Amino acid sequence: MQLDTAGTHTSTNSEEVSGIPVDLLDGFRFRVCETAAQAASAIEVRRRVYRESAGYDVPVPDDVDPRSWLLMAEDVETGRTIGTVRLTPRSAGPIECEEYIDLPSFLATPQSIEITRLAILPEYRKTTMMIPAVSFGLFRLTYEFAMQLGAKAEVVCSKPERVLSYALMGFQPTGKIATYTKLKGAKHELLWHAFRRAATMVENELFRRLYLGHGFPQVTTPKSIPALGLAVDTPYRLVVNA
Repeated sequence: MQLDTAGTHTSTNSEEVSGIPVDLLDGFRFRVCETAAQAASAIEVRRRVYRESAGYDVPVPDDVDPRSWLLMAEDVETGRTIGTVRLTPRSAGPIECEEYIDLPSFLATPQSIEITRLAILPEYRKTTMMIPAVSFGLFRLTYEFAMQLGAKAEVVCSKPERVLSYALMGFQPTGKIATYTKLKGAKHELLWHAFRRAATMVENELFRRLYLGHGFPQVTTPKSIPALGLAVDTPYRLVVNA
């Protein structure tokens, strides 16, 4: 995977999109974990949400974490880590969904990146909007970081009740559905997003701002790409052409 090590990516057309209050992300900070300590705090959020709240009997961290990046959301006032999501580049090997699903050929490339393990502490999920602030910030960060990485497509496996939310963000169905035995046998549908074409793929006004709007200083990408696997003792070593 060709990596662009520039700083925060900014999109265009900020004057043409709306639907998101300018202060939506005030009080929060969103960034990619760059140290083992940051990754450990993100992993702890996932452990609380997946094992304690949802009751999933899954290891945290798991065997995908050595070849993944962790993203984190923080409460600025307390400094507390309150949310996380994981990005796994297919350039580091098969992504998690391939345990259950054969990827379509156009997604089975090193330029695909998978979004998994979204976890937000319960007290930070309440909202009167279609998308909670912390979820919005984390997905904005996945977009900016994926752009920085040079990825071409985002892949996500969604439970049926969440497919609509992803569809509003421009994710497209692949027609592939599988049962995730590790997550209590829940059915998941494989979706994908050619996020570099968000201007033509996302019709919903609110979610157009997610991809195309400016004005989110709370969301930052790193100046250089962090190592994979900061949450584990034996991370994967990704060789890239800078």
